[in-house]
Amino acid sequence: MLSQRFLLPSFSFTDRQTNEPTQKILDMAEATFSREEISALRGIFSLYDTDDSGYISTKELEAVLQKIGRSGDDADKIMEGAEEVASEGKITFDDFLALLEKGNKEVPGEGPDPKVLEFLRILEEYRVKCEDEGNYLEAGRANAQVETLRRQEEKRQQKAIRARQINERTEVQIAHNMQYTDFNAAWDKYMEEYDNMAEMYIQQMTERHAVKLLEFQRGLQKEMTQKPPKWSRELLEWRRRQHILARQKNYSEAQKIKKIADSLEDKERGSMNTSHAAVFARKEASFRQQQQAELQALLKRIDARRKEHIKQRNLDCKRLLQRNRNVQAVLESKQAVESVKAFADIKKDLMHSLAMSTTRAARKPLSTN
Repeated sequence: MLSQRFLLPSFSFTDRQTNEPTQKILDMAEATFSREEISALRGIFSLYDTDDSGYISTKELEAVLQKIGRSGDDADKIMEGAEEVASEGKITFDDFLALLEKGNKEVPGEGPDPKVLEFLRILEEYRVKCEDEGNYLEAGRANAQVETLRRQEEKRQQKAIRARQINERTEVQIAHNMQYTDFNAAWDKYMEEYDNMAEMYIQQMTERHAVKLLEFQRGLQKEMTQKPPKWSRELLEWRRRQHILARQKNYSEAQKIKKIADSLEDKERGSMNTSHAAVFARKEASFRQQQQAELQALLKRIDARRKEHIKQRNLDCKRLLQRNRNVQAVLESKQAVESVKAFADIKKDLMHSLAMSTTRAARKPLSTN
């Protein structure tokens, strides 16, 4: 049956038993990724886990990293880590999450710059020294430099956080684009297979109809040929008189009657042939009509099923896009909260660093070289 052959494929990237991360890994990963992001990463992992074993090779990991935008030193570090944890050249989804989570932790640029902190310390100690010595104008200039450098460092760290967040959103978008491309490719392949199978069914039915029609024509022809002719009473009477005259040895009259009977028989045979041809054509047309109705029913079922597939594809596409939009929205919301906290922490840490420098400067004189 068509409905049994053309089953709708599954394209939902849901949890699979072989790829379910352990709770420990999940707890660690959620410090970096949301559940929606983990679900998206699981979907990407599943694309390369073609045999549903729960593993991908380190070579496939390179392709995954390239797909999600990990390159350069970041990708090299992840691949080095993969070589260490790989079992027979393969890693699990747990390993994959842990490697990505570790790679995110090692992203440089967000922490305070030690050189800037050292310079701030020197400037703050110099400011305190000038203040203690009563050189207030110089202390004011040093304080202005401290504030300028502090604001620059604060903006630099904020910019690094924003850059990292943009990179995160880009990676998610790349993953979504890849997912959408694979979704369309899978559906295109499925619809192509469906159309090819439909063409095969139509071809098979057409060939079967041709064979059945030939069998029907032969059977009908045989039936009409074997059926004895039904002559008129007039012709039968002429034949009866012909035979009587022949038995009476009145051959001359018998020959005359035979000519009359033969002429009448030819006329009636022609009429019967015309009638048989009309009956044959009518029955053949009826048989062809039945076959055409059967073919139209098949075409209707194929078209209806195809429309169902297209409708399901559109529905799945909307769900996929909405799910991806939700992931993006959750990520942006998470990043907004993170930015508020991180920016406050940056300011607090810099102020604390300056306060510590002031305390140390009050305890000891500024060293000069």
